Amino acid sequence: MNSTIFSVILLLVLNALELVVGQVQTRPYSCVLPSACRDSGNIIDPRILSPNGGIFPSAGVSSGVGSTGPGTGPPGNFPGSGNPVVSIVTPGQQQTDCPAGYVRCTNVICGTPTVQPSPQDGFATPNAFPWQAFLRNNNNLNFRNGYAGGGVLIDQYHVLTAAHKITNLTSISVSLGVYNTSFVNTQTSQVQQAWIHSNYNQTYLKNDVAILRLATPVNLGGNVLPICLPQAGRSFIGSPSSSCIVSGWGQTSFQTNDAPTQTLKQVHVPIVTNQQCTTSYNNVLGSVNTAAYLDFPNEICAGGQAQQDACTQDGGSPLVCADSGTQYTLAGLVLWGKNCGQAGVYGVYLNVPQYANWIQCVVQCIQNTQNCNSCPAYRFL
Repeated sequence: MNSTIFSVILLLVLNALELVVGQVQTRPYSCVLPSACRDSGNIIDPRILSPNGGIFPSAGVSSGVGSTGPGTGPPGNFPGSGNPVVSIVTPGQQQTDCPAGYVRCTNVICGTPTVQPSPQDGFATPNAFPWQAFLRNNNNLNFRNGYAGGGVLIDQYHVLTAAHKITNLTSISVSLGVYNTSFVNTQTSQVQQAWIHSNYNQTYLKNDVAILRLATPVNLGGNVLPICLPQAGRSFIGSPSSSCIVSGWGQTSFQTNDAPTQTLKQVHVPIVTNQQCTTSYNNVLGSVNTAAYLDFPNEICAGGQAQQDACTQDGGSPLVCADSGTQYTLAGLVLWGKNCGQAGVYGVYLNVPQYANWIQCVVQCIQNTQNCNSCPAYRFL
């Protein structure tokens, strides 16, 4: 058979298999550590159900395994003497495809790390940003671990990132649970599909957003957890630096090409008004360029403090804000700036609430529950 014809047939077969297998195989539950699941509202599981479907009154509950004395159980449809029969669960009967220690869960806790971020800027605390994703160029894994940029986990199958981080890549994988580049206790999955906003403008980085579909779902809990997504239209403008944090492995300065840094970093930044950001960039870029590049309300600006900023190669990394107590919500994705850490000059971020409906639409499109043409989005990989 002609090799070209064979290649075409193989491609058609692979595409057909993906339509049958790749898109529709969506696990209806997540595998999570029990502490990361809110499926049950009960703190404990009271083991007082009787074999005939009734519930023992408290006075008649069996006092322990093997307790069969008179009066230890209520009358009813019981084998033998009418007392409850105590059975030990047979090993192997509760089968699951989740790894040992993980349970099936349909309501995963989001945005709540097991360790809270440090109030100090600099190196992040281990496990404080369990949603942070490390994007890798599979064609160049031997150079700086293939680092291609940052992203953020939104569920067991999907990672949100900036479109400009992936448009020059042909094969991508995502590592999660990464704290430093030793990649100890991490999970890596190949990217099966990549979807980009149809109105993405590569010149001005407008609608600069993409969703990556992982070929295999990640297990959740500990150092790998999804971030909470915001409600559509929510405003984070005015959020103080004490509430909002950007994290990533980008360069330590504009002149120093040291990304990815060995250890994940963090910095607290305030989210400023659109007018403050416009005024600043008018001074830096001029009014014509500022009008061309800034895209409100689809973008927000944060930072403006000397040496406290995201930097080159942080693109796609998350800006999160504390809602209440220990839970964080995704406010932005790192897009662009002018230099890094200059006083009075702000970093520009994707305004995630403006894309909340788009994110939901694309995820449903990938899972074949939504018409992809309505998103709008196109498949890049």
